[in-house]
Amino acid sequence: MTLATDAHSRFDSERNLGLIVYGLLFAALFFAGVPALVAVVIAYTQLSSASDAMRKHYRFQIQIFWIGFLLALIAGISGLWAILDVAGQVWSSSRVTADDTGVDFDMTQLDMTGRVMGLAGLSVLALVLMTLWSLCAPAVGFIRLATAPRTPPASA
Repeated sequence: MTLATDAHSRFDSERNLGLIVYGLLFAALFFAGVPALVAVVIAYTQLSSASDAMRKHYRFQIQIFWIGFLLALIAGISGLWAILDVAGQVWSSSRVTADDTGVDFDMTQLDMTGRVMGLAGLSVLALVLMTLWSLCAPAVGFIRLATAPRTPPASA
């Protein structure tokens, strides 16, 4: 009897920790990703000692983190590349004149190439996908874990 109660108690505590990790992953979008770092550390540390059902959730939480990180990295690199490309064009082709009235920038030679537009588009697309992934995936995992049967799998 005590063994069954201990199994139920352990399963409930694992489940609560899993729900907290999903909540941290969801909140990461609003707090610059810092809660996601905490969440992935918890998921990695609990992975080896978790039950089979919870191990699947921890793997999914780790997957949520790395896919979101990869999308953010793509967005950041492509956006920075586009900005640096435009800045390089401005630096090399614009004429700056200063007089008593102020500074005048002549950027008639500025060329918004397909590369710049493609990189900016890729950056925006990656940001949109990262946002959707960071909101929807933890919510789906949270719902799946919260609505799972409260009894732990039968152990032999």
